[in-house]
Amino acid sequence: MPAGSLLILDDDRPFAERASEFAREVGFEAHPVMTLGEAVEAAGTHRFDCALVDIGLPDGCGLELLSEPRLAGTRKIVMSGNAALATWAGKSVPGTLGVLTKPFRFSAFRELLAQAPMARTIAATTDARGRLLGDSPAMCAAVRELHAVAPSRFPLLLHGESGTGKELAARLVHDRSGRTGRFVAINCATLAPDLLSSQLFGHQRGSFTGAVENHAGLVAQADGGTLFLDEITEAPHGVQAALLRFLECGEITPLGSRSPRKVDVRLVAATNRVPREAVAEGRLRADLYFRVAGYELRMPGLRERPEDVEVIAHGILDELNAEYGTARRFSGRAFEALQGYAWSGNVRELRQLVQRAYLQGGDLLVLQRPMEWTAPSAPVPEGTLADIEKEAILRALAACGGDRTAAARRLGISAKTIYNKLARYRHEPPGLPRSQFRST
Repeated sequence: MPAGSLLILDDDRPFAERASEFAREVGFEAHPVMTLGEAVEAAGTHRFDCALVDIGLPDGCGLELLSEPRLAGTRKIVMSGNAALATWAGKSVPGTLGVLTKPFRFSAFRELLAQAPMARTIAATTDARGRLLGDSPAMCAAVRELHAVAPSRFPLLLHGESGTGKELAARLVHDRSGRTGRFVAINCATLAPDLLSSQLFGHQRGSFTGAVENHAGLVAQADGGTLFLDEITEAPHGVQAALLRFLECGEITPLGSRSPRKVDVRLVAATNRVPREAVAEGRLRADLYFRVAGYELRMPGLRERPEDVEVIAHGILDELNAEYGTARRFSGRAFEALQGYAWSGNVRELRQLVQRAYLQGGDLLVLQRPMEWTAPSAPVPEGTLADIEKEAILRALAACGGDRTAAARRLGISAKTIYNKLARYRHEPPGLPRSQFRST
């Protein structure tokens, strides 16, 4: 079993390849990428235990990746040719294992990598104790169902609001399933129809321009393990048809190959929509729904289990204390201001609140009640149609706390459209702050 999965972001291809070879020698699965865009895409389809990130990049700043929410549980190693910049970034970014100044000795790199598996174990323990389980009747009932379905081969469909722990639930099912293969997560909203075959099912060397080596697709990577299809209702219809075909026959044929291959995967899918409503609206194929919903489970929102707020908050604080070597705790009146709060962002919103208190408070923390969000009465926008569209997308993202799927639903468009628009905005001249269209 590999020591962990490592993302390497550096625009120096020879260096990235050497670092990848070294990481593989010490037991890691290495995934080198050259650009910030490629790194963000990789974060949407893989779970990385560790990331080696260069700050200076041709298409942006590595700090954008360091604050990528989908890498929140990933330990980071920051590197730069500027020692002062690397040190500052290492102290400023949560989850940093250490910093490396180029050129560096690979022995120093090895020492930092050795800490990643230990950090992963700590994070998994915190998830199970705080962010997922809780003590409320609603959460205990959900966990009992997850434990009951885990040893079976039934496909599982999880649904519930964003931030309710659907991916953590999927990982719990995988851990309890007894399967020895990998847990591979796919964000269906990011699957491009024109790259579908290669992304999902792999390709052979020479099968198309740029295919310089054989590539195992995401499905093959989950062989013997669990395939997690997140945001399945946001998948393009072509993607849904291809997934259905695979689920019916259990075979994949890499692009450029004539020989189909059997793949043994346990399927877990998730959506923040009500599944049958998504079918009625035409967002999810009915035949695919009945394939993935061998067992269906709704994850309860945090407002339905207010007794879990303190349990989860303590778990998050324990994680921060372990990460930064502190011993901070909540005061006796830390949670009074949160009575009756609606928690529209669920556990993700609570995490943000605890992190803010941790950074702003002393040894005794008090949580402040967030401001209730109400839609502002904005004047009629002026400018070109593209300007109006861009402002509408950025306003929706801000209102939804950066959640792309929620913003897409608010605007009545697909999450894939938002992904494409944001990718385009990154290459426009500076205007609105980049932080407004950060990935989630």
